[in-house]
Amino acid sequence: MSEAGIDLKDLMERGLDSLTTTIRTGAKVKGVVTMIGKDTVFVDVGARMDGVIDRKDLEDAKGELKVNVGDTVEAFCMGWSDEGIKLTIKISGDMVDSSIEQAFKSRIPVEGKVTGVRKGGYSVQVSNVEGFCPLSQIDGRGVKRESEEYVGQVLTFLVTDYSEDGRNLVLSRRRLLDQEAEKERGRLMDSLREGDIVTGTVTKLMDFGAFVDLGGVEGLVHVSQLSYGRNVKVEDCVKVGDEVEVKILSLDWGGEGRREKISLSIKAALGDPWERIPHELGYAVGIKRKGRVSKLMDFGAFIEIEPGVEGLAHISQLGQTERIDKPSDILTEGQEVEVTMLAVDFDRRRISLCIGDPIVKDEAPAQLTAEEEHQAEVVAKVNAGEILEGKVERIQPFGVFVLLPNGQTGLLHISQTPFSRQGATVTRAFYRAYPLNSNIQVVVREVAGDRISLTLPETLEQEREANRTETIHVKDDNDSSFGSLGDLFSGLDLK
Repeated sequence: MSEAGIDLKDLMERGLDSLTTTIRTGAKVKGVVTMIGKDTVFVDVGARMDGVIDRKDLEDAKGELKVNVGDTVEAFCMGWSDEGIKLTIKISGDMVDSSIEQAFKSRIPVEGKVTGVRKGGYSVQVSNVEGFCPLSQIDGRGVKRESEEYVGQVLTFLVTDYSEDGRNLVLSRRRLLDQEAEKERGRLMDSLREGDIVTGTVTKLMDFGAFVDLGGVEGLVHVSQLSYGRNVKVEDCVKVGDEVEVKILSLDWGGEGRREKISLSIKAALGDPWERIPHELGYAVGIKRKGRVSKLMDFGAFIEIEPGVEGLAHISQLGQTERIDKPSDILTEGQEVEVTMLAVDFDRRRISLCIGDPIVKDEAPAQLTAEEEHQAEVVAKVNAGEILEGKVERIQPFGVFVLLPNGQTGLLHISQTPFSRQGATVTRAFYRAYPLNSNIQVVVREVAGDRISLTLPETLEQEREANRTETIHVKDDNDSSFGSLGDLFSGLDLK
């Protein structure tokens, strides 16, 4: 028969012969959603028949469908029916024992209800079989919650051991979460770029910053990147569970045993306030604003008007009724005050203020001396999180005192150095490592009044690594290291 004479049936049979014709029960398949019905989702899996998935398998907790026509889905083959190849995302409902065994062999997720807490873990009801989930396997890595919190919840697990006709059923939710997290990590590696502004959730607070989950990987917002404010504390800026916008400063996905390092910034995502305020009426000369005393110097008081924007009230503008000798005579750091804008220099980022009304109206703001200008320049550098170069001033058995660029002295406590408390021995070690008058790079850990706590960059990095969530490692599908219930406690970390 000529090419033009080939009938439609012949062409279809040739096409069907080129498709996969055998999909074994339990096999994991990937396909494209071709149609969505009232109760069924149809998937092209490259076989003679379409795959069919119960619509409920693809709905979220709110009952909304998570896929659209054209989306790619992964599922497990459970057999055949008149409709097509029966697929499932997970085994749920009133399954029979053979289905649980099939789930174990094929690594198909199963649904189970946590019914109680027992020694080392939880009792989980899977259909009519009671299983055991170890404490360390109930949630993702690094997640610590109250043990009773899971009781009554219906969760999805992998069957890690099925023996004695189901009397020995061991489950793991963590393995499933790890697999999902690893897939998400791969997606994020392809999509995230330095400079992107993304949304994340705060997962952990430390003295040096906050860890933020970006949807599968964690990044660190260093304390210096939390806010434009001066001397901020982490807990004053964010709390665990907060949803925040962050800018990605750097991405290092690790490799060869190294953990990923993702540096983030909340303040960079907010934008520089100095680029915004020239267009705001609140910074016009003569306008009154509320502010907070952030720093007292001999020549005046620095007033924070908003995070990242400070003005200087010269000492000549502080005494309304009589001349004062020093700002601390009438002000304290942290005090809220009303100020008036006297002059604003947006190019130099300088704002001249007075407390209340100007003492002498229409008079130009007092000019700082060269030394006062220098002090005004460096004072803002002493903020928590700043990396500075200081000079070793003196050494004590408990730490090293470091002179900072603005003339203040900070303490590098022994706990922030590589040395342990060993009396005279550690003093000698300090002198060898940090000779008097030598320069040393330090990080401002905390500023509390005149007390400045310092740390070393390497100490901060070690703390950061120690408190990071472990890099996820998904074991091979054939790994059966969980063992049976009998040897569970000898084969598992049940912390």
